[in-house]
Amino acid sequence: MKALFFDIDGTLIDPNIGIMHVPESVKTELQRLKNLGHKLFIATGRPKAMLNEDLLSLPMDGYILYNGGVIEVEDKVIYENKMDYELAKATCDMLEKLGSDYMLETAHHIYINPSFHELYDFFKELGMEKMFSLDFDRDEVLHRTIKVEANVKHQDYDLLEHHLEHDFGYMIKNDEHGSDHCFEFYSPTISKALAIERVLNYYQIPKKQSYGFGDGDNDIEMFNYVKHSIAMGNASAEVMAAADITTDTIENDGLAKILKVLIPS
Repeated sequence: MKALFFDIDGTLIDPNIGIMHVPESVKTELQRLKNLGHKLFIATGRPKAMLNEDLLSLPMDGYILYNGGVIEVEDKVIYENKMDYELAKATCDMLEKLGSDYMLETAHHIYINPSFHELYDFFKELGMEKMFSLDFDRDEVLHRTIKVEANVKHQDYDLLEHHLEHDFGYMIKNDEHGSDHCFEFYSPTISKALAIERVLNYYQIPKKQSYGFGDGDNDIEMFNYVKHSIAMGNASAEVMAAADITTDTIENDGLAKILKVLIPS
């Protein structure tokens, strides 16, 4: 039995180049591998609330979400790495002082104050507003928060960095990604590699039977852990250098091609 871990953006789909749905060739290969008895997992920085029906319909055995902050196996959450409540509260208080929109992300839901128009309207324009819960008790949700995601204006970057350095130190991790204004805050102990290790232990699958597929910088940690690492042809040079193998690009059916080669029937 093998365990295969798949990134989403740039690997299964790529909205940046108009690939909004998983190619049928990939779906066919995933089902073939499933029928052979292998275990399949999505390994993503996204919360489950940001997985559409197309992604959720794939024959996956589980999900590594928030880059390892949540592990769900066979519809059961087996691990959560929640933010410390006081740090989560201090993060939100800091963002409110800056006038920055933010949302709270838990294992199953995303919460946002609808008055945070910039962030809410951004996702509404993408047709994703249904993923939000709008009526909630902030304090109660903070006890379950995995990640805080926020929009921070350029003029507030220096102030944000001052807060992070002097008020949080190494107790909180933050990443800038996506748009110019998007920051994520979460526990520094979140790790895709540790999450994969937990999944392998759960199924008692040896590490030598593990495969990771991705294209982004957050996949390098996964590549350094799994036995077999495969970069997409659309990955950066740094990501390719961290992988054992580089396949073709997503638009040239790279994932389906390499699955046929690596794990033939």
